[in-house]
Amino acid sequence: MSADNRRAPYAGPSKKLIISIDVGTTFTATSFCLLQPGNVPKFEEILRWPKQATPDAKVPSVLYYDNDGKARAFGAETEDEVGFFVPAPSKEWKLLLRPAHLPIIKDLVLPPLPPNIQVDQIFTDHLSYIKDQVKAYITSTYGSGGDIWDILSPTMYVILTTPNGWEGSQQNRMRQAAIKAGLVDEEGGRRVKFVTEAEAAVLYAADSGSVNDWLVEDGHLILCDCGGGTVDITGYKINAVKPALKLEESSASRCYLAGAVFVTQAAKAFFKERLSGTEWDDEDILQKIVYNFDRNAKKKFAEGDTVCYVQLDGHKTVPNLGITRGRLKITGEEMESFFKAPLEQIKEGLEIAFENGGRLADSHQKVILVGGLASSPYMYSKLVAWGKEYGISVSRPDGPTVKAVANGALAWHLDASVGSRVTKCHYGISVVTTFDPANPEHREREREKKLGVNGVLELAGEWSGIVAKNQKIKVADELSQSFIANKLANTTNFEHSCRIYAYRRLTPPTFIRFPGKQTLVPGFDLICTVSADLQKCFRATPTKIGWSGKYKEFDVCLALGETEITARLRWLENNIPVYGPATVAYD
Repeated sequence: MSADNRRAPYAGPSKKLIISIDVGTTFTATSFCLLQPGNVPKFEEILRWPKQATPDAKVPSVLYYDNDGKARAFGAETEDEVGFFVPAPSKEWKLLLRPAHLPIIKDLVLPPLPPNIQVDQIFTDHLSYIKDQVKAYITSTYGSGGDIWDILSPTMYVILTTPNGWEGSQQNRMRQAAIKAGLVDEEGGRRVKFVTEAEAAVLYAADSGSVNDWLVEDGHLILCDCGGGTVDITGYKINAVKPALKLEESSASRCYLAGAVFVTQAAKAFFKERLSGTEWDDEDILQKIVYNFDRNAKKKFAEGDTVCYVQLDGHKTVPNLGITRGRLKITGEEMESFFKAPLEQIKEGLEIAFENGGRLADSHQKVILVGGLASSPYMYSKLVAWGKEYGISVSRPDGPTVKAVANGALAWHLDASVGSRVTKCHYGISVVTTFDPANPEHREREREKKLGVNGVLELAGEWSGIVAKNQKIKVADELSQSFIANKLANTTNFEHSCRIYAYRRLTPPTFIRFPGKQTLVPGFDLICTVSADLQKCFRATPTKIGWSGKYKEFDVCLALGETEITARLRWLENNIPVYGPATVAYD
Protein backbone atom coordinates (compact mmCIF):
# COMPACT_ATOMS: atom_id res chain seq x y z
CA MET A 1 0.00 0.00 0.00
CA SER A 2 1.39 3.41 -0.90
CA ALA A 3 1.57 6.29 1.53
CA ASP A 4 -1.94 7.37 2.53
CA ASN A 5 -2.32 11.12 2.07
CA ARG A 6 -5.22 11.09 4.50
CA ARG A 7 -2.70 10.55 7.26
CA ALA A 8 -0.67 13.41 8.61
CA PRO A 9 3.12 13.24 8.32
CA TYR A 10 4.77 11.49 11.22
CA ALA A 11 5.49 14.11 13.89
CA GLY A 12 7.84 12.07 16.08
CA PRO A 13 11.41 13.20 16.72
CA SER A 14 13.13 10.08 15.37
CA LYS A 15 12.62 7.04 13.16
CA LYS A 16 10.60 4.10 14.45
CA LEU A 17 9.85 0.64 13.11
CA ILE A 18 6.50 -1.12 13.49
CA ILE A 19 5.91 -4.71 12.39
CA SER A 20 2.53 -6.41 12.15
CA ILE A 21 2.21 -10.18 11.92
CA ASP A 22 -1.05 -11.90 11.05
CA VAL A 23 -0.55 -15.58 11.85
CA GLY A 24 -3.57 -17.30 10.36
CA THR A 25 -4.60 -20.92 10.68
CA THR A 26 -3.51 -21.63 7.10
CA PHE A 27 -1.46 -18.60 5.99
CA THR A 28 0.65 -15.84 7.51
CA ALA A 29 1.08 -12.28 6.23
CA THR A 30 3.46 -9.62 7.53
CA SER A 31 3.66 -5.87 6.99
CA PHE A 32 5.84 -3.12 8.38
CA CYS A 33 5.96 0.65 8.58
CA LEU A 34 9.12 2.71 8.86
CA LEU A 35 8.09 5.96 10.53
CA GLN A 36 10.29 8.87 9.46
CA PRO A 37 9.85 12.43 10.82
CA GLY A 38 8.02 14.63 8.33
CA ASN A 39 6.96 11.75 6.05
CA VAL A 40 3.47 10.31 5.63
CA PRO A 41 3.49 6.71 6.97
CA LYS A 42 3.71 4.04 4.26
CA PHE A 43 2.73 0.40 4.77
CA GLU A 44 4.84 -2.25 3.07
CA GLU A 45 4.21 -5.97 2.79
CA ILE A 46 6.78 -8.74 2.90
CA LEU A 47 6.46 -10.03 -0.66
CA ARG A 48 9.45 -12.34 -0.86
CA TRP A 49 9.49 -15.58 1.07
CA PRO A 50 11.99 -18.42 0.59
CA LYS A 51 11.08 -21.03 -2.05
CA GLN A 52 8.05 -19.14 -3.36
CA ALA A 53 7.43 -19.83 -7.05
CA THR A 54 6.07 -16.29 -7.47
CA PRO A 55 6.19 -13.36 -5.03
CA ASP A 56 3.20 -13.43 -2.69
CA ALA A 57 2.16 -11.55 0.43
CA LYS A 58 1.13 -14.77 2.16
CA VAL A 59 3.06 -17.83 3.21
CA PRO A 60 1.69 -21.12 4.61
CA SER A 61 1.57 -21.30 8.41
CA VAL A 62 3.27 -24.69 8.21
CA LEU A 63 6.49 -26.01 9.73
CA TYR A 64 8.42 -29.26 9.38
CA TYR A 65 10.51 -30.66 12.23
CA ASP A 66 13.26 -33.23 11.97
CA ASN A 67 13.42 -36.28 14.20
CA ASP A 68 15.45 -34.35 16.78
CA GLY A 69 12.65 -31.82 17.26
CA LYS A 70 14.34 -29.00 15.37
CA ALA A 71 12.33 -26.83 12.97
CA ARG A 72 13.94 -27.34 9.56
CA ALA A 73 11.48 -25.99 6.97
CA PHE A 74 8.94 -23.18 7.03
CA GLY A 75 6.24 -21.72 4.85
CA ALA A 76 6.67 -22.36 1.14
CA GLU A 77 9.70 -24.55 1.90
CA THR A 78 7.36 -27.19 3.32
CA GLU A 79 5.76 -27.73 -0.09
CA ASP A 80 8.97 -29.41 -1.29
CA GLU A 81 9.57 -33.11 -0.68
CA VAL A 82 12.38 -33.38 1.86
CA GLY A 83 13.34 -36.75 3.25
CA PHE A 84 14.73 -36.09 6.69
CA PHE A 85 11.58 -34.52 8.13
CA VAL A 86 9.06 -36.38 10.22
CA PRO A 87 6.08 -37.62 8.18
CA ALA A 88 3.45 -35.04 9.20
CA PRO A 89 3.87 -31.26 8.88
CA SER A 90 2.81 -28.99 11.75
CA LYS A 91 -0.23 -27.17 10.37
CA GLU A 92 -3.47 -25.75 11.74
CA TRP A 93 -1.61 -25.63 15.06
CA LYS A 94 -2.90 -22.13 15.81
CA LEU A 95 -6.30 -23.59 16.73
CA LEU A 96 -4.67 -25.45 19.62
CA LEU A 97 -4.43 -22.05 21.36
CA ARG A 98 -8.20 -21.61 21.25
CA PRO A 99 -10.11 -20.91 24.49
CA ALA A 100 -12.24 -23.79 25.68
CA HIS A 101 -15.42 -21.69 25.67
CA LEU A 102 -15.47 -21.04 21.92
CA PRO A 103 -18.57 -22.47 20.23
CA ILE A 104 -17.68 -25.14 17.70
CA ILE A 105 -19.78 -26.41 14.83
CA LYS A 106 -18.59 -30.01 15.10
CA ASP A 107 -15.83 -32.16 16.56
CA LEU A 108 -12.50 -30.52 15.89
CA VAL A 109 -9.89 -32.90 14.49
CA LEU A 110 -6.47 -31.35 14.08
CA PRO A 111 -3.32 -32.88 12.60
CA PRO A 112 -1.11 -34.30 15.37
CA LEU A 113 1.90 -32.30 16.50
CA PRO A 114 5.41 -33.73 16.09
CA PRO A 115 6.57 -35.88 19.03
CA ASN A 116 7.55 -33.84 22.11
CA ILE A 117 6.71 -30.52 20.42
CA GLN A 118 4.18 -28.20 22.05
CA VAL A 119 2.15 -25.53 20.28
CA ASP A 120 3.99 -22.73 22.13
CA GLN A 121 7.29 -23.97 20.68
CA ILE A 122 5.78 -24.02 17.19
CA PHE A 123 4.55 -20.45 17.64
CA THR A 124 8.02 -19.39 18.80
CA ASP A 125 9.76 -21.09 15.86
CA HIS A 126 7.28 -19.60 13.39
CA LEU A 127 7.72 -16.06 14.77
CA SER A 128 11.49 -16.50 14.71
CA TYR A 129 11.25 -17.40 11.02
CA ILE A 130 9.05 -14.34 10.39
CA LYS A 131 11.56 -12.10 12.19
CA ASP A 132 14.41 -13.40 10.03
CA GLN A 133 12.44 -12.77 6.83
CA VAL A 134 11.47 -9.23 7.87
CA LYS A 135 15.10 -8.50 8.64
CA ALA A 136 16.22 -9.93 5.30
CA TYR A 137 13.54 -7.96 3.41
CA ILE A 138 14.38 -4.62 5.03
CA THR A 139 18.12 -5.22 4.72
CA SER A 140 17.90 -6.01 1.02
CA THR A 141 15.22 -3.46 0.06
CA TYR A 142 16.63 -0.30 1.64
CA GLY A 143 20.05 1.07 0.75
CA SER A 144 20.97 1.32 4.42
CA GLY A 145 18.68 -1.52 5.44
CA GLY A 146 21.26 -3.19 7.66
CA ASP A 147 21.71 -0.03 9.72
CA ILE A 148 17.96 0.54 9.86
CA TRP A 149 17.40 -2.92 11.30
CA ASP A 150 20.32 -2.78 13.74
CA ILE A 151 19.30 0.63 15.08
CA LEU A 152 15.51 0.38 15.13
CA SER A 153 14.71 -3.32 15.77
CA PRO A 154 15.70 -3.20 19.49
CA THR A 155 12.87 -0.69 20.11
CA MET A 156 10.36 -1.69 17.45
CA TYR A 157 6.70 -2.36 18.16
CA VAL A 158 5.25 -5.72 17.18
CA ILE A 159 1.52 -5.93 16.47
CA LEU A 160 0.09 -9.45 16.59
CA THR A 161 -3.42 -10.21 15.40
CA THR A 162 -5.81 -12.52 17.20
CA PRO A 163 -9.27 -13.92 16.53
CA ASN A 164 -12.07 -12.15 18.42
CA GLY A 165 -12.37 -15.05 20.84
CA TRP A 166 -8.74 -15.05 21.96
CA GLU A 167 -8.33 -13.50 25.42
CA GLY A 168 -5.61 -12.59 27.88
CA SER A 169 -4.35 -16.14 28.35
CA GLN A 170 -3.84 -16.61 24.61
CA GLN A 171 -2.30 -13.14 24.27
CA ASN A 172 0.13 -13.90 27.08
CA ARG A 173 1.29 -17.10 25.38
CA MET A 174 1.73 -15.21 22.11
CA ARG A 175 3.74 -12.48 23.86
CA GLN A 176 6.02 -15.07 25.45
CA ALA A 177 6.53 -16.67 22.04
CA ALA A 178 7.46 -13.27 20.58
CA ILE A 179 10.00 -12.75 23.35
CA LYS A 180 11.53 -16.20 22.90
CA ALA A 181 11.63 -15.64 19.12
CA GLY A 182 13.74 -12.51 19.65
CA LEU A 183 11.23 -10.03 18.25
CA VAL A 184 11.50 -8.13 21.54
CA ASP A 185 13.48 -8.74 24.71
CA GLU A 186 11.95 -9.52 28.09
CA GLU A 187 11.83 -5.86 29.11
CA GLY A 188 10.26 -4.95 25.78
CA GLY A 189 7.33 -7.30 26.21
CA ARG A 190 4.94 -4.36 26.52
CA ARG A 191 5.88 -3.36 22.97
CA VAL A 192 3.99 -6.44 21.77
CA LYS A 193 0.45 -5.26 21.11
CA PHE A 194 -2.66 -7.16 20.08
CA VAL A 195 -5.51 -6.28 17.77
CA THR A 196 -8.40 -8.48 16.73
CA GLU A 197 -8.40 -9.67 13.15
CA ALA A 198 -11.88 -8.23 12.57
CA GLU A 199 -10.87 -4.77 13.77
CA ALA A 200 -7.73 -4.79 11.65
CA ALA A 201 -9.73 -5.97 8.64
CA VAL A 202 -12.33 -3.21 8.86
CA LEU A 203 -9.57 -0.61 9.12
CA TYR A 204 -7.88 -2.09 6.05
CA ALA A 205 -11.16 -1.96 4.13
CA ALA A 206 -11.52 1.73 5.04
CA ASP A 207 -7.86 2.43 4.23
CA SER A 208 -8.06 0.74 0.83
CA GLY A 209 -10.86 3.00 -0.34
CA SER A 210 -12.95 0.03 -1.48
CA VAL A 211 -15.83 0.84 0.89
CA ASN A 212 -15.75 4.64 0.70
CA ASP A 213 -19.41 4.76 -0.31
CA TRP A 214 -20.29 2.95 2.90
CA LEU A 215 -18.32 5.22 5.21
CA VAL A 216 -21.14 7.56 6.19
CA GLU A 217 -21.29 9.32 9.52
CA ASP A 218 -23.76 7.58 11.88
CA GLY A 219 -23.83 4.59 9.52
CA HIS A 220 -23.30 0.99 10.61
CA LEU A 221 -21.05 -1.80 9.38
CA ILE A 222 -20.72 -5.47 10.21
CA LEU A 223 -17.27 -6.89 9.55
CA CYS A 224 -17.17 -10.64 8.89
CA ASP A 225 -13.65 -12.05 8.63
CA CYS A 226 -13.94 -15.60 7.28
CA GLY A 227 -10.47 -16.97 7.89
CA GLY A 228 -8.85 -20.36 7.72
CA GLY A 229 -9.84 -21.51 11.20
CA THR A 230 -12.02 -18.84 12.77
CA VAL A 231 -14.80 -16.53 11.66
CA ASP A 232 -14.81 -13.16 13.43
CA ILE A 233 -17.90 -10.94 13.38
CA THR A 234 -18.09 -7.42 14.85
CA GLY A 235 -20.53 -4.54 14.43
CA TYR A 236 -19.35 -0.92 14.18
CA LYS A 237 -20.99 2.49 14.24
CA ILE A 238 -19.25 5.21 12.22
CA ASN A 239 -18.90 8.29 14.42
CA ALA A 240 -16.78 10.33 12.02
CA VAL A 241 -15.19 10.00 8.58
CA LYS A 242 -13.18 13.23 8.30
CA PRO A 243 -10.60 14.36 9.13
CA ALA A 244 -10.04 10.86 10.55
CA LEU A 245 -12.12 7.71 10.69
CA LYS A 246 -13.64 7.13 14.11
CA LEU A 247 -15.55 3.96 14.96
CA GLU A 248 -17.17 2.36 17.96
CA GLU A 249 -18.35 -1.18 18.42
CA SER A 250 -22.12 -1.46 18.18
CA SER A 251 -22.27 -5.15 19.09
CA ALA A 252 -19.91 -7.38 21.02
CA SER A 253 -17.34 -9.12 18.86
CA ARG A 254 -17.93 -12.82 18.35
CA CYS A 255 -15.70 -15.66 17.24
CA TYR A 256 -16.64 -19.02 15.73
CA LEU A 257 -14.58 -22.05 14.84
CA ALA A 258 -16.10 -22.21 11.37
CA GLY A 259 -13.34 -21.27 8.95
CA ALA A 260 -12.11 -22.80 5.72
CA VAL A 261 -10.40 -25.76 7.40
CA PHE A 262 -13.82 -27.13 8.31
CA VAL A 263 -14.78 -27.23 4.63
CA THR A 264 -11.58 -29.17 4.02
CA GLN A 265 -12.26 -31.53 6.91
CA ALA A 266 -15.72 -32.34 5.57
CA ALA A 267 -14.20 -33.04 2.15
CA LYS A 268 -11.48 -35.23 3.66
CA ALA A 269 -14.08 -37.33 5.49
CA PHE A 270 -15.93 -37.73 2.19
CA PHE A 271 -12.77 -38.82 0.33
CA LYS A 272 -11.86 -41.27 3.09
CA GLU A 273 -15.26 -42.93 2.92
CA ARG A 274 -15.52 -42.94 -0.90
CA LEU A 275 -12.01 -44.35 -1.41
CA SER A 276 -12.09 -46.86 1.46
CA GLY A 277 -10.56 -50.17 0.41
CA THR A 278 -9.06 -48.80 -2.80
CA GLU A 279 -5.45 -48.14 -3.73
CA TRP A 280 -5.98 -44.53 -2.60
CA ASP A 281 -6.93 -45.64 0.91
CA ASP A 282 -3.65 -44.40 2.38
CA GLU A 283 -3.09 -41.42 4.68
CA ASP A 284 -0.22 -39.94 2.65
CA ILE A 285 -2.17 -40.26 -0.60
CA LEU A 286 -5.26 -38.85 1.08
CA GLN A 287 -3.29 -35.78 2.19
CA LYS A 288 -2.27 -35.14 -1.42
CA ILE A 289 -5.88 -35.49 -2.56
CA VAL A 290 -6.98 -32.98 0.08
CA TYR A 291 -4.16 -30.66 -1.01
CA ASN A 292 -5.41 -30.83 -4.62
CA PHE A 293 -8.97 -30.18 -3.44
CA ASP A 294 -7.89 -27.07 -1.50
CA ARG A 295 -5.98 -25.67 -4.46
CA ASN A 296 -8.64 -26.24 -7.12
CA ALA A 297 -12.19 -27.52 -6.52
CA LYS A 298 -12.62 -25.71 -3.20
CA LYS A 299 -11.58 -22.35 -4.67
CA LYS A 300 -13.49 -22.68 -7.95
CA PHE A 301 -16.81 -24.15 -6.84
CA ALA A 302 -19.70 -21.77 -7.50
CA GLU A 303 -23.42 -21.95 -6.93
CA GLY A 304 -25.03 -23.77 -9.84
CA ASP A 305 -22.04 -25.98 -10.61
CA THR A 306 -23.30 -29.53 -11.06
CA VAL A 307 -19.96 -31.30 -10.91
CA CYS A 308 -16.36 -30.76 -9.78
CA TYR A 309 -13.27 -32.94 -10.01
CA VAL A 310 -10.30 -33.58 -7.75
CA GLN A 311 -7.04 -35.13 -8.96
CA LEU A 312 -6.00 -38.50 -7.51
CA ASP A 313 -2.69 -40.28 -7.94
CA GLY A 314 -2.34 -42.04 -11.30
CA HIS A 315 -4.64 -42.28 -14.34
CA LYS A 316 -6.88 -45.19 -13.39
CA THR A 317 -10.61 -45.30 -14.23
CA VAL A 318 -13.11 -46.81 -11.76
CA PRO A 319 -16.61 -46.05 -13.11
CA ASN A 320 -18.57 -47.19 -10.02
CA LEU A 321 -16.60 -44.69 -7.86
CA GLY A 322 -16.86 -41.84 -10.35
CA ILE A 323 -13.13 -41.94 -11.13
CA THR A 324 -12.08 -41.19 -14.69
CA ARG A 325 -8.40 -41.14 -15.69
CA GLY A 326 -7.34 -40.45 -12.12
CA ARG A 327 -9.93 -37.74 -11.43
CA LEU A 328 -12.67 -38.17 -8.81
CA LYS A 329 -16.07 -36.71 -9.69
CA ILE A 330 -17.85 -34.73 -6.97
CA THR A 331 -21.45 -33.67 -7.53
CA GLY A 332 -22.67 -30.16 -6.80
CA GLU A 333 -24.78 -31.46 -3.91
CA GLU A 334 -21.73 -33.14 -2.36
CA MET A 335 -19.69 -29.97 -2.71
CA GLU A 336 -22.46 -27.95 -1.06
CA SER A 337 -22.46 -30.37 1.88
CA PHE A 338 -18.81 -29.51 2.59
CA PHE A 339 -19.71 -25.83 2.99
CA LYS A 340 -22.98 -26.37 4.85
CA ALA A 341 -21.86 -26.24 8.51
CA PRO A 342 -19.57 -23.17 8.20
CA LEU A 343 -22.17 -21.35 6.10
CA GLU A 344 -24.93 -21.93 8.64
CA GLN A 345 -22.66 -20.83 11.49
CA ILE A 346 -21.67 -17.63 9.66
CA LYS A 347 -25.29 -16.73 8.89
CA GLU A 348 -26.26 -17.38 12.50
CA GLY A 349 -23.39 -15.20 13.71
CA LEU A 350 -24.38 -12.36 11.40
CA GLU A 351 -27.98 -12.52 12.58
CA ILE A 352 -26.86 -12.37 16.22
CA ALA A 353 -24.66 -9.35 15.44
CA PHE A 354 -27.56 -7.53 13.82
CA GLU A 355 -30.03 -8.47 16.53
CA ASN A 356 -27.68 -7.30 19.28
CA GLY A 357 -27.44 -3.98 17.46
CA GLY A 358 -31.22 -3.92 17.04
CA ARG A 359 -31.04 -3.39 13.29
CA LEU A 360 -31.60 -6.69 11.52
CA ALA A 361 -34.24 -5.11 9.26
CA ASP A 362 -32.37 -1.80 8.82
CA SER A 363 -31.66 -1.30 5.12
CA HIS A 364 -28.72 0.96 6.00
CA GLN A 365 -26.79 -1.96 7.45
CA LYS A 366 -23.78 -3.20 5.47
CA VAL A 367 -21.70 -6.37 5.72
CA ILE A 368 -18.04 -6.39 4.70
CA LEU A 369 -16.62 -9.84 3.97
CA VAL A 370 -12.89 -10.50 4.07
CA GLY A 371 -10.71 -13.56 4.49
CA GLY A 372 -9.92 -16.61 2.42
CA LEU A 373 -13.26 -18.37 2.85
CA ALA A 374 -15.10 -15.22 1.75
CA SER A 375 -13.26 -15.40 -1.58
CA SER A 376 -15.06 -18.66 -2.35
CA PRO A 377 -17.60 -17.93 -5.14
CA TYR A 378 -20.09 -20.32 -3.55
CA MET A 379 -19.77 -18.88 -0.04
CA TYR A 380 -19.95 -15.30 -1.30
CA SER A 381 -23.05 -15.87 -3.42
CA LYS A 382 -24.82 -17.61 -0.55
CA LEU A 383 -24.07 -14.75 1.86
CA VAL A 384 -25.18 -12.16 -0.70
CA ALA A 385 -28.45 -14.10 -1.07
CA TRP A 386 -28.82 -14.15 2.73
CA GLY A 387 -28.37 -10.37 2.78
CA LYS A 388 -31.05 -9.86 0.14
CA GLU A 389 -33.56 -11.63 2.39
CA TYR A 390 -33.13 -8.81 4.92
CA GLY A 391 -32.36 -5.96 2.53
CA ILE A 392 -28.73 -5.90 3.69
CA SER A 393 -25.82 -5.07 1.38
CA VAL A 394 -23.01 -7.64 1.41
CA SER A 395 -19.70 -6.82 -0.25
CA ARG A 396 -16.08 -7.92 -0.53
CA PRO A 397 -13.40 -5.22 -0.81
CA ASP A 398 -11.53 -5.33 -4.09
CA GLY A 399 -7.90 -6.38 -4.10
CA PRO A 400 -6.00 -9.08 -2.23
CA THR A 401 -7.64 -9.49 1.15
CA VAL A 402 -4.89 -11.77 2.45
CA LYS A 403 -2.89 -8.71 3.48
CA ALA A 404 -5.99 -6.96 4.86
CA VAL A 405 -5.35 -7.89 8.47
CA ALA A 406 -1.59 -7.25 8.47
CA ASN A 407 -1.97 -3.75 6.99
CA GLY A 408 -5.05 -3.04 9.09
CA ALA A 409 -3.06 -3.87 12.21
CA LEU A 410 -0.61 -1.08 11.34
CA ALA A 411 -3.54 1.31 10.81
CA TRP A 412 -4.92 0.30 14.21
CA HIS A 413 -1.62 1.10 15.92
CA LEU A 414 -1.14 4.45 14.20
CA ASP A 415 -4.67 5.84 14.03
CA ALA A 416 -6.51 4.69 17.17
CA SER A 417 -9.71 4.75 15.11
CA VAL A 418 -11.88 2.63 17.44
CA GLY A 419 -12.92 4.68 20.45
CA SER A 420 -15.10 2.21 22.34
CA ARG A 421 -15.87 -1.49 22.51
CA VAL A 422 -18.70 -3.65 23.75
CA THR A 423 -17.97 -6.16 26.50
CA LYS A 424 -18.35 -9.79 25.45
CA CYS A 425 -19.11 -11.05 28.97
CA HIS A 426 -19.63 -9.99 32.58
CA TYR A 427 -16.41 -9.26 34.50
CA GLY A 428 -16.18 -9.41 38.25
CA ILE A 429 -14.60 -10.88 41.37
CA SER A 430 -15.39 -13.28 44.18
CA VAL A 431 -16.01 -11.52 47.51
CA VAL A 432 -16.75 -12.36 51.13
CA THR A 433 -20.21 -11.51 52.45
CA THR A 434 -21.87 -11.63 55.86
CA PHE A 435 -23.72 -14.90 56.44
CA ASP A 436 -27.50 -14.37 56.44
CA PRO A 437 -29.44 -17.37 57.86
CA ALA A 438 -32.67 -15.97 56.36
CA ASN A 439 -31.24 -16.20 52.83
CA PRO A 440 -32.00 -19.61 51.19
CA GLU A 441 -28.80 -19.51 49.11
CA HIS A 442 -26.78 -18.83 52.26
CA ARG A 443 -28.46 -21.71 54.09
CA GLU A 444 -27.39 -24.02 51.22
CA ARG A 445 -23.82 -23.04 52.07
CA GLU A 446 -24.14 -23.06 55.86
CA ARG A 447 -21.28 -25.58 56.21
CA GLU A 448 -18.99 -23.12 54.43
CA LYS A 449 -19.52 -20.22 56.86
CA LYS A 450 -16.46 -19.08 58.81
CA LEU A 451 -15.84 -16.75 61.70
CA GLY A 452 -14.26 -13.51 60.52
CA VAL A 453 -11.57 -11.53 62.33
CA ASN A 454 -14.23 -9.39 64.03
CA GLY A 455 -16.38 -12.30 65.20
CA VAL A 456 -18.84 -12.07 62.28
CA LEU A 457 -19.90 -15.17 60.33
CA GLU A 458 -18.85 -14.90 56.67
CA LEU A 459 -19.38 -16.69 53.38
CA ALA A 460 -16.82 -16.59 50.58
CA GLY A 461 -17.50 -16.87 46.86
CA GLU A 462 -20.21 -14.28 46.24
CA TRP A 463 -20.16 -12.72 42.77
CA SER A 464 -19.42 -9.00 42.63
CA GLY A 465 -19.67 -7.52 39.15
CA ILE A 466 -17.28 -4.89 37.84
CA VAL A 467 -18.81 -4.47 34.39
CA ALA A 468 -21.83 -6.08 32.75
CA LYS A 469 -22.02 -7.94 29.46
CA ASN A 470 -22.84 -5.91 26.31
CA GLN A 471 -21.80 -2.68 28.02
CA LYS A 472 -20.09 -0.03 25.91
CA ILE A 473 -16.70 0.97 27.30
CA LYS A 474 -14.55 3.78 25.99
CA VAL A 475 -10.95 2.89 25.31
CA ALA A 476 -9.72 5.34 27.96
CA ASP A 477 -12.22 4.23 30.63
CA GLU A 478 -11.09 2.58 33.84
CA LEU A 479 -13.42 0.46 35.92
CA SER A 480 -12.66 0.12 39.60
CA GLN A 481 -13.51 -2.24 42.42
CA SER A 482 -12.93 -1.29 46.05
CA PHE A 483 -11.11 -3.68 48.36
CA ILE A 484 -10.17 -3.77 51.98
CA ALA A 485 -7.07 -5.33 53.54
CA ASN A 486 -7.06 -6.02 57.26
CA LYS A 487 -4.41 -4.04 59.11
CA LEU A 488 -2.22 -6.05 61.47
CA ALA A 489 0.45 -4.33 63.54
CA ASN A 490 3.17 -6.79 62.53
CA THR A 491 2.36 -6.87 58.79
CA THR A 492 5.47 -7.50 56.68
CA ASN A 493 3.92 -9.05 53.59
CA PHE A 494 2.19 -6.36 51.56
CA GLU A 495 1.45 -8.49 48.50
CA HIS A 496 -2.19 -8.58 47.52
CA SER A 497 -3.87 -10.39 44.68
CA CYS A 498 -7.40 -10.77 43.38
CA ARG A 499 -8.82 -13.04 40.76
CA ILE A 500 -10.86 -11.64 37.87
CA TYR A 501 -13.64 -13.87 36.56
CA ALA A 502 -15.81 -13.72 33.47
CA TYR A 503 -19.40 -14.89 33.22
CA ARG A 504 -20.36 -15.58 29.61
CA ARG A 505 -24.10 -16.23 29.95
CA LEU A 506 -26.98 -13.81 30.38
CA THR A 507 -27.37 -13.14 34.13
CA PRO A 508 -24.72 -14.09 36.71
CA PRO A 509 -25.85 -16.19 39.70
CA THR A 510 -25.23 -15.03 43.26
CA PHE A 511 -22.29 -17.38 43.90
CA ILE A 512 -19.57 -18.46 41.50
CA ARG A 513 -19.29 -22.04 42.79
CA PHE A 514 -21.67 -24.85 43.62
CA PRO A 515 -22.47 -25.36 47.35
CA GLY A 516 -19.77 -27.38 49.05
CA LYS A 517 -17.64 -27.65 45.91
CA GLN A 518 -14.74 -25.85 44.30
CA THR A 519 -16.23 -26.31 40.82
CA LEU A 520 -17.16 -23.10 39.04
CA VAL A 521 -20.80 -22.75 38.01
CA PRO A 522 -21.06 -23.23 34.20
CA GLY A 523 -20.55 -19.92 32.46
CA PHE A 524 -17.80 -18.73 34.82
CA ASP A 525 -14.13 -18.68 33.80
CA LEU A 526 -11.07 -17.45 35.66
CA ILE A 527 -9.63 -14.75 33.39
CA CYS A 528 -6.55 -13.53 35.25
CA THR A 529 -5.04 -12.63 38.61
CA VAL A 530 -4.18 -9.01 39.43
CA SER A 531 -1.33 -8.62 41.95
CA ALA A 532 0.29 -5.59 43.59
CA ASP A 533 2.48 -4.46 46.47
CA LEU A 534 0.37 -2.50 49.01
CA GLN A 535 3.28 -1.18 51.07
CA LYS A 536 2.93 2.43 49.90
CA CYS A 537 -0.83 2.24 50.27
CA PHE A 538 -0.59 0.91 53.83
CA ARG A 539 1.82 3.66 54.86
CA ALA A 540 -0.08 6.52 53.26
CA THR A 541 -3.76 5.78 53.92
CA PRO A 542 -5.60 6.04 57.22
CA THR A 543 -6.69 2.93 59.07
CA LYS A 544 -10.45 2.41 59.18
CA ILE A 545 -12.58 0.29 61.49
CA GLY A 546 -15.50 -1.77 60.27
CA TRP A 547 -17.32 -5.05 60.77
CA SER A 548 -14.16 -6.94 59.77
CA GLY A 549 -11.92 -5.00 62.16
CA LYS A 550 -9.15 -2.54 61.28
CA TYR A 551 -8.54 -2.26 57.56
CA LYS A 552 -7.05 -0.23 54.74
CA GLU A 553 -9.13 0.69 51.69
CA PHE A 554 -7.94 0.81 48.09
CA ASP A 555 -9.23 0.32 44.55
CA VAL A 556 -8.16 -2.03 41.81
CA CYS A 557 -8.64 -0.21 38.48
CA LEU A 558 -9.13 -2.27 35.35
CA ALA A 559 -8.93 -1.02 31.77
CA LEU A 560 -11.13 -3.24 29.60
CA GLY A 561 -11.71 -0.95 26.62
CA GLU A 562 -8.49 -1.95 24.90
CA THR A 563 -7.77 -5.34 23.38
CA GLU A 564 -5.79 -6.28 26.51
CA ILE A 565 -6.71 -6.08 30.19
CA THR A 566 -4.46 -3.74 32.16
CA ALA A 567 -4.63 -2.89 35.86
CA ARG A 568 -3.31 -0.51 38.50
CA LEU A 569 -4.01 0.38 42.14
CA ARG A 570 -5.57 3.59 43.43
CA TRP A 571 -5.75 4.97 46.95
CA LEU A 572 -6.13 8.38 48.60
CA GLU A 573 -3.33 10.42 50.12
CA ASN A 574 -4.66 13.62 51.69
CA ASN A 575 -7.85 13.07 49.64
CA ILE A 576 -5.85 13.05 46.41
CA PRO A 577 -5.94 9.90 44.23
CA VAL A 578 -2.57 8.19 43.98
CA TYR A 579 -1.83 5.31 41.62
CA GLY A 580 0.49 2.35 41.95
CA PRO A 581 1.45 -0.45 39.57
CA ALA A 582 -0.23 -3.83 39.37
CA THR A 583 0.54 -6.88 37.29
CA VAL A 584 -1.88 -9.09 35.38
CA ALA A 585 -0.98 -12.78 35.34
CA TYR A 586 -2.53 -15.73 33.53
CA ASP A 587 -2.45 -19.46 34.20
